[in-house]
Amino acid sequence: VAEEDRLSNVLEQASSMCETLVDVTKQIVTDATEQISESEDAYQVRLEAHEVFARNALLRTEEIQNQFRINGRAALQIGNQLEFAERKRQRCESASFLIRRWWLMESLAEQEALSGEPLKVQEEVRGVVPLTSCRMDPLFTKPEHSLEASRALKQLRQVVRSRGNANAGGEGQTDSTSTRRFDLTADLIRRTSDAMEQRLLNTFTEIYGKGGTYDFSVPKPRAGIIQWQELRNLANALLLFDAGRSLHKRYVEMVVSTRFPELFDKSKIVQRSDGDNEKGRGEAGEEKASVDDEDVDMDTTRSQLSSLFHRVSEVCMQEFQLIAYVFDSPSDGVAGAENIPLTVARALCTRVIGDPNHGLQARINDLLESIDRKSDFDSGAKKLDTFVVIHEKAAGLFALLKDAAERLLRHSDPQDSPSARSAVESLKSFLNSQEISLNSAHRQGYLNLELRLLHHKCCGALDQAGCALVRPIPVKVDQTLLEKGILQEYAAPLVPLDKEALKRAGFTDILSGPLKQSVLRQPLIDATDSLARASLMFGREGGESAARV
Repeated sequence: VAEEDRLSNVLEQASSMCETLVDVTKQIVTDATEQISESEDAYQVRLEAHEVFARNALLRTEEIQNQFRINGRAALQIGNQLEFAERKRQRCESASFLIRRWWLMESLAEQEALSGEPLKVQEEVRGVVPLTSCRMDPLFTKPEHSLEASRALKQLRQVVRSRGNANAGGEGQTDSTSTRRFDLTADLIRRTSDAMEQRLLNTFTEIYGKGGTYDFSVPKPRAGIIQWQELRNLANALLLFDAGRSLHKRYVEMVVSTRFPELFDKSKIVQRSDGDNEKGRGEAGEEKASVDDEDVDMDTTRSQLSSLFHRVSEVCMQEFQLIAYVFDSPSDGVAGAENIPLTVARALCTRVIGDPNHGLQARINDLLESIDRKSDFDSGAKKLDTFVVIHEKAAGLFALLKDAAERLLRHSDPQDSPSARSAVESLKSFLNSQEISLNSAHRQGYLNLELRLLHHKCCGALDQAGCALVRPIPVKVDQTLLEKGILQEYAAPLVPLDKEALKRAGFTDILSGPLKQSVLRQPLIDATDSLARASLMFGREGGESAARV
């Protein structure tokens, strides 16, 4: 019984503990439900507030966007108007500067006319007169202002030309006083422009004459390196005078006179040849010296041709680099339709290669004429070799020049423009025409000489074999071609064997003479050598000319 009572009490206590735990859990769940409900209500309130805020922000954004669309066009118009106003302001400043310069030149011209003392324009611009004693504007007397002075003079010349065009059209009716004052000012502007251009040309000549290494990787001038930066600045200034034509002509003349003395001064080659001949004579006798003189002259001729082509190639490659850096001026509306560096390069090639009196073509003709003065058989054979040397050297020279034309323009954006590519192709076409002209002038003479010598060798082989040859019938000369100065194609005369001499000689002499294997083989050997030379002269082009040979 006691055990049951104790167990009953324990169960009652457990039951009361469970009820208490259930009540506490129920209360906690109830509190948690109430808290969640309150949190949900607060979150819903905040969500609605955020929604209202986002809608208000969206409305404000749309309003700002609409205002930007409306006001942006106005702002763009205002920006365009500001840019237009800035351009007008710059034009007004340029016009004001031009008017002040015109008034100054006009005042100087009036003072010169009233005083009767001529203004020393040349002396002041060249710096002969001290700056403190100069009457002209310092813009024209100080070398550091050369570019600004050139631009000002170009604008003044445009004013003079426009006034002249207006008078020619009958639009500028003014009184005699204004016309006289304008003429005096125009004359002073002309003299100042001539003096300024001459000073710039002399400075360019002086700097180029100093020479130096062609190193364009150095940004600042150094000793021993050509001052290409100064040359570029001078070229930019001279570009404002007749598009730089005087500079281009002067530059070509300087290259010719300083880099090609042996090409454009015949006395130097003559003196060099005479010195070699005197040295070759030495202690030998007069008869032996005469023979050696011919050999030395022929060898010297081929050596001169090789050195001549090498010199032209070397100088042109260097000068093309200098042209690309010095004459590659920014386009300022003064240049022509063709690129300036390519224009200068073409002028240089024209003078060096195609000069009628002292060019490469003329010098080659002089050297070939020196061979023609010797009428012996060996000189003709050596002249053929000289023709081949000329052809090979010319092909290498023009290949290098065409490659240099591709690299003439420095790596820049305008290089890939259609105008620049067209200019490069134009220069390459010009070089092709020069190469064709140089080769075609010699190919006809080569072909006639080759056929004449081949005919001579064949007749000589028969003569050495003891054959009697009949006197040939003279070939008729085409007087029409002769009057036009055209070289007639060589036609070998028919030289038959004497049949009576062959009958008297008998079969044994015939077999050991004209029908001997060595005699029959020799014309084939000579013809093989001739075809080998002809393939070098005509094989590159192929086609009809090569097949005809």
